[in-house]
Amino acid sequence: MDGIPRDQLPRALVCLEGDQVLEVRVTRRRHFRGEWWYDLLVRLPSRRDTPRGPVPDVKEVEFSARHPDVQPIEGEDYAVLDPPPADERRRWRISEAPPGSAYEVVVHRLDCAQGALSQKVATDREALRMLADPEEAVTCSVCCPENFLGRLFD
Repeated sequence: MDGIPRDQLPRALVCLEGDQVLEVRVTRRRHFRGEWWYDLLVRLPSRRDTPRGPVPDVKEVEFSARHPDVQPIEGEDYAVLDPPPADERRRWRISEAPPGSAYEVVVHRLDCAQGALSQKVATDREALRMLADPEEAVTCSVCCPENFLGRLFD
């Protein structure tokens, strides 16, 4: 769902228990061991309680289902869910170096807690370019991204 507004996500039909069919939005699809799995989003009517009584609201429910329970809708573009090519994926988090450091930034894995507050991300190529200059960047000593980055060119 990265960057795609919810109302522009492709639609699909999902068959629920009792043969009910529901139109949903597809947030992700993946192929695993010969099966297609879909992450889905449905907006359901609800209410919100206020001091003046209940008011109408909408709840978003996320769930997963596999094909054939999920069926595509003709004309919907599911390619928008595909990840970018490997060389364009932003897989590294870039944080500012601590004050007084001999380098400018630290390169982290995306899931590293040490760099979690940084919103700046980089591709493999960008991270390697930064790390080529030790005065510009170093790798995080906690998540050790160099263990993976070094294998990119083995």
